[in-house]
Amino acid sequence: MSAKLKPAPQAQARPNQAESEDSGEVAPSRTLSASVLAMAPLLLALEYVLWTTPTAPRNVGVRLVERVCAPAGEWADEVRWGLLAAGALTALVITLARRVEIGRTLARIVLEGLAFALVLGPLLALLARAAERWIGPVDVSWDPTGTPPALEEVGLAVGAGVWEELVFRVGAYSLVYLLALRLATALAFGPRVARVGAEIAALTLSSLAFAAAHFAPFTRWFDLPPREFQLEAFTWLGLGGLALGLIFRWRGPGVAAWAHALFNVALWIGIDPDVIW
Repeated sequence: MSAKLKPAPQAQARPNQAESEDSGEVAPSRTLSASVLAMAPLLLALEYVLWTTPTAPRNVGVRLVERVCAPAGEWADEVRWGLLAAGALTALVITLARRVEIGRTLARIVLEGLAFALVLGPLLALLARAAERWIGPVDVSWDPTGTPPALEEVGLAVGAGVWEELVFRVGAYSLVYLLALRLATALAFGPRVARVGAEIAALTLSSLAFAAAHFAPFTRWFDLPPREFQLEAFTWLGLGGLALGLIFRWRGPGVAAWAHALFNVALWIGIDPDVIW
């Protein structure tokens, strides 16, 4: 009596980035969990600066997180660190559970962020030039007399970019999109029209909020250095918000955060965004 041979179990292949995109699934590099892991080094750099230099300047994103942790009193920093660690650990567990190749995925996020950072300055300069007929000239040229930034200033630049992406893209964009989608659905718009309308509303409102947050009265509300409204600067920031919003929606929050962070560093060290002119 011969024994039946069981077929050898087939090895389960890990999801491939290109296969995920072709099948209509969200590519691993676009997911929030992988994006949080990619943001972790940038946030760590900012936390080191805030720890070693408590008087270092903040931006709206950092101030908002500090307000959330303020009820903890003298333990506010520890609470913020705990929340960041919990978020990173949760992202790691989710990413591992999805059997994602972490090294390859994170490398892709960083490289895509670098690529977008390289084109962001010339793109914004081109858009600013196109808007001059309505708002006047927008001066984005580099001041060669400025002093090079210190290492802690670079840490502030990258961290500020990440927190602004978390607040205005992951937070504001997503919230407006969901609310607009529900409203459009309740008004009996078709699914396609509802989604497109929600995307436009989310992109527009989150970009306006991003630009407005850099001026009074928002700067006063968050105890930031006063900055009165200037149409030219508001337009530049609004265009930046639109570009980063499109990157966020197309390539994911991690790529948008790295593009924003590297672009901030480029501006801080004196790379002229107006190079095309």
